[in-house]
Amino acid sequence: MTLKFLPLALAALTSLSAVADPVTLSNAGFEAHWTGYAAQGSDQYGVTFTYQPTGPAMTGWSFGGGTGVAGSYSDLTAYEGSRFALLQSATGLLSQSFTLASDAQLDLSFVMALRARYRSGQQVSVSIDGQQIALLAADSTAWQLETLDLGLLQAGLHTLAFQGMSGTSGDTTAFIDAVRLDANAVPEPASLALVLGALGVLGASARRQKVC
Repeated sequence: MTLKFLPLALAALTSLSAVADPVTLSNAGFEAHWTGYAAQGSDQYGVTFTYQPTGPAMTGWSFGGGTGVAGSYSDLTAYEGSRFALLQSATGLLSQSFTLASDAQLDLSFVMALRARYRSGQQVSVSIDGQQIALLAADSTAWQLETLDLGLLQAGLHTLAFQGMSGTSGDTTAFIDAVRLDANAVPEPASLALVLGALGVLGASARRQKVC
């Protein structure tokens, strides 16, 4: 009897583990070219930087004050490509909006490093739709993987943002690269009911076999 209902249970469980439509961030590795900027230059250690780059829609990100893009140099090679974002001291928002086609459980991952040869103390606030998810310390001059559970988000438009929070530690900068969002579909009530029903039938069948 138990085997009779096994395909039903497996089908129901598979529906629960379905992957949602992919969430694609534009210019997730900060490689896109820009047509304008607030300022640009380099320092004595070879870091080339551009503050608040602007340009075509492919740029993806909105850069607030104190944020920008830097290039690989002797102390740090980009995690992917040749560029990465920077958040220097207290900053505005480095943000990007994206759209979910359906409700989804969302996970965020990115790498972060502290700018070498300058002050420590930079903290980065990560928020979704204006609500802070985490406050992370940039405490390593090598890339460190950060992963965060953003929770259940409803279908529609959302905004992911990073912000440098250290306004009292002098010239301290966090670098960010390889930002990624992964989504898992939320089961419909009917699918959940199917799973619970199938498991209930399996349990009842197993109990009957045990009694016999």
